Amino acid sequence: MTSPRPVGRASLCGLTREDLFAILREALPSEPAYRALSIAAWIFERGAASFEEMTDLSVRIRAALAERFVIHPMTLRQKVDDPDGTIRFLWALPDATPVESVAIPSRRRSTYCISSQSGCRLGCLFCATGRSGFRRDLDAAEIVGQVLAMRVETGHAPPPTNLVFMGMGEPLLAYDAVDRAIRILSDPALGGVGARRITVSTVGVPEGIERLAREHPQVKLAISLHAADDELRSRLIPYNRKHPIAEVLDAARRHAAKIVTIEYVVISGVNDRPIDAQNLARILQGLRSRVNLIGLHTFPGCPFPAATPGDVEAFRRRLAAHFPRTITVRMSRGAEVGGACGQLSLHRSAEGTDPER
Repeated sequence: MTSPRPVGRASLCGLTREDLFAILREALPSEPAYRALSIAAWIFERGAASFEEMTDLSVRIRAALAERFVIHPMTLRQKVDDPDGTIRFLWALPDATPVESVAIPSRRRSTYCISSQSGCRLGCLFCATGRSGFRRDLDAAEIVGQVLAMRVETGHAPPPTNLVFMGMGEPLLAYDAVDRAIRILSDPALGGVGARRITVSTVGVPEGIERLAREHPQVKLAISLHAADDELRSRLIPYNRKHPIAEVLDAARRHAAKIVTIEYVVISGVNDRPIDAQNLARILQGLRSRVNLIGLHTFPGCPFPAATPGDVEAFRRRLAAHFPRTITVRMSRGAEVGGACGQLSLHRSAEGTDPER
């Protein structure tokens, strides 16, 4: 298990390229500027877990870096492998705040599902994260650090091909940190993940959607809709009372010309009726969108039964009768280890211990 990260040292992974040059110029004033790119390459390309691994740097430089910095702030508390290849990680941050993230490998790509908050303040009824409470927003280093730490813990794997902000938290309520993390992760000299391969999933924060469109037009937008009328959506997602469906979809229509993914968790007998399919097709008129259906994954205390593949397929057929565009069904991954959509939870214990400790 990874040893605890020292508290009080700056994390290099949370720095933009410009900031990295500036802070290393201050820490290593006698070194040439290109040294910063060498250090960045060790961190982001080679996946170094420590400064000692940076063998083309002198012992003096490595010691100076270790005295002032850490590479990332993550401490591994638990790593659980699902038989389908998915890996769920529980991390502790320097102040002992817990957070989870998930690595989802497949034959042609590797997707990392990362968190922007510890827990979530939105309280969606069908989501374990929302029902487990909220601790705090993560900073950029704690977001980027999940990517670096997962690479190390999966055997120094290559950088992920896809990043999705679909872990713990509402990313557009932690916008400044998410913005900075995207800039770092999509920088060719740093994270190197193309912006087109980054997806931000939101329940619908209109001002955040519009900022994302202006500042990161290539980043994909996914909206967790899950209901087609305000009465039902407010019951499932209390935040809908602040920003109802029409307001969210209006902001999505002003998003960059990219197709918006509408995420829809199928909850049997609740949001999968024929009228739900008709209403969903109606409200999506005029929005360049596709619908991604997700079978509900249960968790301790979940008030709804799990959706079967048959439930999801039945709703897909109902929707297809009214919605002439792409409808996909998300393949369930990681459900056996609590790593599937909606299952990440701060209440989960790590190896028999409370993750808060």
